[in-house]
Amino acid sequence: MKTTTAILCVALPLLASAEMCNVFNNDGPVHCRSSPKFSAKSVTTIGDGDAWDFSCYKSGDCYEGVCSWDYNWELKCYINGFYTSDQCNSSNITSSLIICSSETDKL
Repeated sequence: MKTTTAILCVALPLLASAEMCNVFNNDGPVHCRSSPKFSAKSVTTIGDGDAWDFSCYKSGDCYEGVCSWDYNWELKCYINGFYTSDQCNSSNITSSLIICSSETDKL
């Protein structure tokens, strides 16, 4: 029971703050990576215009001046914020995205 409780305590804040955001890239699908680095393993790709829930963000490699990476709980991977719609922009005051905890990558 303690393990279940610990997982729920970490997971609930992430799920409670999810933002539905579209992924944009005129060149085709965007890689969703295992960590917020372009050199990280690609877990999957997300198609141009597809909408997904992103629960939190981390700083990582920058692209076109954007260094935040949005985390998708369901796919367990990150997309650079350059490719996500404004709802997932960490500087957007109406965004409910939180900074990912160090536990995010372990879930």
